[in-house]
Amino acid sequence: MFVDFNNFISETNNCKTVEEAFSVWTKELSNLGFDRVVYSLMTDHLLLEKKAGHAIIGNYPDDWMKYYVEKGYEDIDPVRKYIMITNGSFTWDSLEKYYRKFSAEERLLMKEAEEAKLYDGVGLSLSNTFGEVVGMGFASSSGKIDITPQHLSTINLLATQFYTVFCELEKKKDPTVYNVYLTPKEREVLQWCKEGKSNEDIGTIMGISKDTVADHMKSIFIKLGVNSRLLAVIKAIRLRIIS
Repeated sequence: MFVDFNNFISETNNCKTVEEAFSVWTKELSNLGFDRVVYSLMTDHLLLEKKAGHAIIGNYPDDWMKYYVEKGYEDIDPVRKYIMITNGSFTWDSLEKYYRKFSAEERLLMKEAEEAKLYDGVGLSLSNTFGEVVGMGFASSSGKIDITPQHLSTINLLATQFYTVFCELEKKKDPTVYNVYLTPKEREVLQWCKEGKSNEDIGTIMGISKDTVADHMKSIFIKLGVNSRLLAVIKAIRLRIIS
C-alpha cells in the first residue's frame, strides 16, 4: 500500500470543482481497495452556508441509497450515530466493541448494507473549529480487505485533505468582501466575541461600558449584514477581518 501524499495534495489543490476533487480522491481510495465512498455534512456548515445533508456526494449503489432513504435508515444507522460522538476513522465491525450492542434494526441495516455489496466498511468523523461535523463512509464492492491501522491512518489523511479542499471550493464568494470596514475598536470587540466573552466582560477588558460595547455590536451587525454574534464572528473570519 503506497500513497504519494505530496502528489495527492497537489492534485486536489489544483481542482476547480468539488466533483473533480472527488474523482481524484476516489481514485486514490480505490487503490487501497475502497471503491465506494459517501460524504455527508452531519451538521449545518454556517461558514459554507450549507445545511446538514446525508450523502451530498458519493458513489454508493443507487438502489441502496434509494432503499436507505425509503427505510428511514438515516435515523437508525449506527455508523452515523457513532460519527457524531467520535473523531477519526473506525471499522464498522468495531462498532459493537467500542460503541454498544446493536439493536435489531441496526443489525438488520448492517446486514442489508453487506447484501448491497458494501463490504469491509470504514467510517470517519471530522470536525472543524466551530464544532461542525462531516461524516464519511468507505466500503469495498469486492471485499477481502485486511484493514490495518495503516489503512485507517491513510484514509484519515486523504479524507482530511479532501475536506480541506471541499471547504475551500464551497466557500461563498461574498461580494461584500471589499466593502466591509470595521473600526479597530469594532474588530477588537468582535475578536473578544470569538473568545466567548459577554458585553460586560468585553467592556471590562477594553475599559469601556457594556452599553458602548452593545453600540459597537449594533454597528458590526449592520456592516456585516447579520443578526447574531455567532454569524458575525463566522462572517468576519471568512472575510479575514479577524483571525
